[in-house]
Amino acid sequence: MYKGNDDAEAARPFRLCERCGRPTPVSLPQCVNCGAISIQSVVAEEQERVERQYARALFSRATPVTYALLGANVGVFLLMGIVSGGSEDTNTLIAFGAKTNGLLQSGEWFRLITPIFIHAGLLHLLLNSYALWVVGTQVEKLYGSARFLLIYLLSGVGGVAGSYFGQIILKKPFDPPSVGASGAIFGLFGVLAVFGFRYRREMPPAIRRAMTAGVLPVIAVNLVIGFSIRFIDNSAHIGGLLTGAALTLIIPYIAPGREGVSKTGLLIIALCLAVIVYCFAQAYQRMKIVSESVMNITYSIYGTYRTNRTNRTNRTYDGTDP
Repeated sequence: MYKGNDDAEAARPFRLCERCGRPTPVSLPQCVNCGAISIQSVVAEEQERVERQYARALFSRATPVTYALLGANVGVFLLMGIVSGGSEDTNTLIAFGAKTNGLLQSGEWFRLITPIFIHAGLLHLLLNSYALWVVGTQVEKLYGSARFLLIYLLSGVGGVAGSYFGQIILKKPFDPPSVGASGAIFGLFGVLAVFGFRYRREMPPAIRRAMTAGVLPVIAVNLVIGFSIRFIDNSAHIGGLLTGAALTLIIPYIAPGREGVSKTGLLIIALCLAVIVYCFAQAYQRMKIVSESVMNITYSIYGTYRTNRTNRTNRTYDGTDP
């Protein structure tokens, strides 16, 4: 069966030497007859050297923000279990900053950020933590710590926004609290999916394939699972995915050789941390206001009850109570 010239050339164990014209093994860079070095071998060797240097510089980068985010997720999860009814209690989720359409519409915009760090149950936390550890380290090595944190937060906001509009478009009858880092994580998947296309002429082919291989099937499988299971907020996944893909076209990655965090990067990290702290502080203030209101109502009801009971007792003692 004829397979074409390219297949025949690839299967041939010998090549013709450029200098002497005699056959020599393809696997050897030098001709066994005259000792001449193949130009193709030189080019291939140089390409392999460049790819090795590129991969070494890229994959040796530290990923502190990914581990800091993992620690923050675990910290919030433990705090929910310590100070309140646990991470699966609806009132606790809302008190810590879960997203609901009604609360967003009432002006509680801090809920665009706080749900990214809240998880409902240990399994939810473990699944998202594993996904963040796998894909987060890759994206942070590509973009550096500052840009990665910015992409993560904006993708998370995009996920919350997707959940908000999905609730409206699908006309869901209920408004349950929505939490989790999955919107931000899908944003990171979107980054990897678009990254190989945008930088296809800049990155070595082998590195590009290694970074993006298997991303599209993973995205497709997770979206199918999200559509199949009722309690999964797939609108948040789609919102985060589209946000991350769009950010890849806007925010440039940091090529190997530009190591360290610049002053601009430090400013980005400081602003992101300030926004996170501010949003959780707003959630705490809101929780205090609600708690004080509940206590005031309780004291008011109790006070009314005591007053009525005292009046009834006095009337009984005076003989006026029928």
